[in-house]
Amino acid sequence: MGRVPDPLFADRRLAVVYDPLDPDRSDLEVYAAVVDELGARTVLDLGCGTGTFAVMLAARGLDVTGVDPAGASVDVARGKPGADRVRWVVGEIDAVADLRFDLVTMTANVAQVFVTDEAWRHVLETAWSVLNPGGHLVFETRDPAREAWLEWTKEESFAAADVDGQGHVESWHETTDVDGELVTFRSTLVFEDATLTSQSTLRFRDRAGIARDLEAAGFVTTDVRDAPDRPGCELVFVANRPDESLAASKERAWRELGVIDAALLSGQIDEDAWHERVLAIVEPAYLAAATPQGQSGHSGDDARWEHARRLLLDAVPDGSDLLDVGCANGHLMESLTVWAAAEGRTLEPYGVEISARLADLARTRLPQWADRIWTGNAMTWVPPRQFAVVRTGLDYVPPRRRADFVGRLLEDVVAPGGRLVIGVYNEEKDRDNVADSLRGWGFDAAGSTSRAHRDPRVRYKVVWVDA
Repeated sequence: MGRVPDPLFADRRLAVVYDPLDPDRSDLEVYAAVVDELGARTVLDLGCGTGTFAVMLAARGLDVTGVDPAGASVDVARGKPGADRVRWVVGEIDAVADLRFDLVTMTANVAQVFVTDEAWRHVLETAWSVLNPGGHLVFETRDPAREAWLEWTKEESFAAADVDGQGHVESWHETTDVDGELVTFRSTLVFEDATLTSQSTLRFRDRAGIARDLEAAGFVTTDVRDAPDRPGCELVFVANRPDESLAASKERAWRELGVIDAALLSGQIDEDAWHERVLAIVEPAYLAAATPQGQSGHSGDDARWEHARRLLLDAVPDGSDLLDVGCANGHLMESLTVWAAAEGRTLEPYGVEISARLADLARTRLPQWADRIWTGNAMTWVPPRQFAVVRTGLDYVPPRRRADFVGRLLEDVVAPGGRLVIGVYNEEKDRDNVADSLRGWGFDAAGSTSRAHRDPRVRYKVVWVDA
């Protein structure tokens, strides 16, 4: 799907002055944090332009490929310090169809330059094909409801800079036509010896339409965020290529939960409805289970339950009081106490559960602990006191609230000097996605432990953060 790049990027003289006229790229630090959050090691910067973001990521030790159809812009990129760490390609995404990446990014206006339905579908489908299973596509697009083109006037967009080898340069943008979702504008650059212009067209797709296009291409939208440099004006989509090969190893109802996540992100439901719909899936399945471990969300027998859960004790100091967030029927509380005693250790278990029916079941099963099992949403629940160890899972809250959830537990529920334990969860071998996400949110993982999984491609994992 070849495109003729706009002169603004393809003309050598215009490409050279692009960075000096737009020197503040602090927004890219936020995107670099997203890369860390997603645990990506191989990145395709699609529409890399003059390479600022690609070089930034390469300097962090990532394997980066920068692709752009404008040869002049790529030439500028190749001349930057550290550019030798990046694989540069002049062309479209098809030029790297034989490579595979953990993450594909499209920053700035890149996602909007694909103005036809055919071109847009092609780039999404090809992005899906070059991503490793479990990988992500991240891109930003302007919210058409904000009508940003109304501010594309000489007065609002004027910029000037003194550029080495070019002298004093002035630039501005002016909207020339609006036709439905298509907005055309003219960029004017005034050099000391010439005035050059470049015409561009962008497509302003709405949020719901983009979500549908992503789904049609095989993606699951996991988050929609504000763009860091223009909050309230742009949308940043985070979309996942599901790892179908590992689907059988993931928790039950993964697909249904993904649909609910997407409904929340698209604004079809609010967070209260998210919890209600998740509970509508989880609660009947747990209550219908015939075994204690089944009522706590595990499909295996006693031996497999112990193998998959006992590693939590690695994160629990002897003599601790432990609050199990999402305790279900209390079987984990019970099991950890028994396993600790077998090792000559003591543990005082407590639990909180959002499902009133599951909490009632836990109190019935464990009458000796009935007064220490509470019902509540851990995001808003007010604990009677703080605990030395708090165990939780990140899937208990919507994806976009997980950083807030971790912060809230560390601040209000974990005692000073205590520990927040996250897990058990399944994680691909040689990956530390949860620890990387925690770091991206500003929390350092103090430790982790893992056990072999019956599927050799994954492992059971626990990670913890010390307060």
